[in-house]
Amino acid sequence: MKSDDTMESDAGPSFARALRRASAKLCSSLCAPRSTLDAQRASGSALIVVLWVIGLLSMFVMAFAFDMHVEARITSSWRKKLKAEYLAKAGIELARMMLFETADPDINNPDISLYLAKGSDEKVRGAAISIARGGVAEVTRELGAGTVDVTVRPENARISLKDIIDVNDREKTYTMWEPLFESAGVSFEKRDALVDCLLDWVDQDEMTHLNGVESEYYESLDPPYQSKNAPLDTVDELALIKGFDEKLSESEVSIYQALSGFLTTYATDQNININAVDHNTMMGFLNIDAALADEIIAQRQGPDLKDGTDDDMPFKSRADLLGRVPALPPGVADRISFIAKGRFSILVRGKAGDIEHAVACVVQYDNKNMTILHWTEGDALQENLISH
Repeated sequence: MKSDDTMESDAGPSFARALRRASAKLCSSLCAPRSTLDAQRASGSALIVVLWVIGLLSMFVMAFAFDMHVEARITSSWRKKLKAEYLAKAGIELARMMLFETADPDINNPDISLYLAKGSDEKVRGAAISIARGGVAEVTRELGAGTVDVTVRPENARISLKDIIDVNDREKTYTMWEPLFESAGVSFEKRDALVDCLLDWVDQDEMTHLNGVESEYYESLDPPYQSKNAPLDTVDELALIKGFDEKLSESEVSIYQALSGFLTTYATDQNININAVDHNTMMGFLNIDAALADEIIAQRQGPDLKDGTDDDMPFKSRADLLGRVPALPPGVADRISFIAKGRFSILVRGKAGDIEHAVACVVQYDNKNMTILHWTEGDALQENLISH
């Protein structure tokens, strides 16, 4: 039987081993979670970095794609703009062809089929017939991926601006302008001042009419300028005269813009071409009512009531006009002509996609020679902005 001392000596190593095993287990249990947490933290940091990198790369790709999209749109717009510009220039050549056709001796033949049989381009030949008869020509044609619209109008279809201003007779000038003011919608209260300012602009002194102004007023503007004291060279000059730049009542259109479509400085006489004049100009210049103006237009358009077609019936003479429009007031027939006088306004619009380029010019055409008298062009040109 072992003694108590022996038992104690045997128990020592066993206890120590048990203590070491317990310590090892405790250490293992304490250390294991720390290593796992660190690993998880490291993995989370890497994920955040990856997400940031992906986000930045996505932003770079989106920015690059947006730049490419914008550049493609810009390139497309410039390409269409160039096409529209060349279409407009081609329209001028088409107008030249129409004018050239008017020199054909058969164009005034009573049997117009002889002229029409000479070529297959019916639109151009129909337009040439209208011009030769003193009327307006309008042609629309598709060229490539775009379209071109051409309008040729005799310049004597508008009122000669120089012929309705008499610096020596204020009342006469007012009488000539009053129908135009009426057609344009200019209020009665403004008319006296407009006529006085107009006369002060063109007369050769610095003395003002009752409601007019001279250089003293214009020099106070920003930028300053002086009264011209000379005849008007273009219709655009009206915009420089006091009152003409003001807006019509309840409208965004200025008085100058409302009047400019009636006027020209390129007409060669005081008479107006009855075969090309529009409805409002007819009322303003000839001082006739709307119903009579409609009747005159219907008579010259023929059965289809359209200008520039084969069945047009233009007026050939004073007797022809009075025979077909007997209600014409006395004296009106003395103020009109029946043919073009060699000068034409040409308006061309070339369109490619949603881009439009316009060219407007006034030309002198004589003996198959076309001379440009005035030229203006732009991306958004309106007919009433043409300088006459």
